[in-house]
Amino acid sequence: GHLPNGHIVPALLAGNCVIFKPSEETPATAERVARAWAAAGLPEGVLQVVQGGRETGEALLATDIDGLLFTGSAQAGRIFRKAFADRPAVILALELGGNNPLIAWDGDAEAMATVIVHSAFITTGQRCSCARRLIVPLGAEGDRIVDALTAVAGKLPVSAWNDTPDGFMGPLISARAADVARAAYAGLLERGAKPLLP
Repeated sequence: GHLPNGHIVPALLAGNCVIFKPSEETPATAERVARAWAAAGLPEGVLQVVQGGRETGEALLATDIDGLLFTGSAQAGRIFRKAFADRPAVILALELGGNNPLIAWDGDAEAMATVIVHSAFITTGQRCSCARRLIVPLGAEGDRIVDALTAVAGKLPVSAWNDTPDGFMGPLISARAADVARAAYAGLLERGAKPLLP
């Protein structure tokens, strides 16, 4: 719910009205964000939520907009850059995922493991700012960090948000997302990756 505000807040501060088209997979979250803004006193009509999938987004892009602030895939970003090549007055702010390294070099291995777990898994890894790669020193120090991380990660309680109050993270957002994650995992194994947890 907080990620859209990274685009909404600057646009509002610059004096703009905002049309917020969330992912079609998170419509309720977007409605709650809009209600929170209204409750905070944002005038009616300054922030409008438009629900829908790709076709809705395409229809919005075809209108006379002043800017597009987008968080999503690099593939979508390429499409937007091409679509707006002849519309240079339109501001494009494209946040296109990440492959963020986290460097854990020295210190308390257990403390580092806690930070690493929060960075990588707090939203089941479904956030562009989460750690995707871990860089540790070769040798005993790096082994201690990896061992501590494996121990913490192996105990994380996973549950749906409404199943149990002590779940650390929930499932992936959809079966399609799970299929993509399984395929990526299988691809890493084919290239020689060694799993640390079963």
